[in-house]
Amino acid sequence: MAIPKIVNIFALNLNKITMDDLNRLKVVLVEQKKTGKWLAEQLGVSTTTTSRWCSNASQPDLQTLNKIAKVLNVNMKDLLADSKIE
Repeated sequence: MAIPKIVNIFALNLNKITMDDLNRLKVVLVEQKKTGKWLAEQLGVSTTTTSRWCSNASQPDLQTLNKIAKVLNVNMKDLLADSKIE
C-alpha cells in the first residue's frame, strides 16, 4: 500500500520542525559568545562536525552531548529544548 504524497510531505516537515526545535547548540554558543570552531577544539572533533550539529544536519550522540554540556557549563536539557517558559 503506497503512502499518499501529502502524508510524506507532512512527515518530512514535522521531522524538520522537531529537529530544529530540539537542538539549541547554536543558540547556546551565541549566548556564550563562543564559536563552533572553539567547541570543536575543546572536544577534539572537526569544525565540520560542530557545524553539522549547529545546523541540525546531524545530531551528537548522548555521550558527546554530555561532553558539550560540560564544556559549555550548561545542563544537557538546555541544549535540547528551550527551558524558558513564557
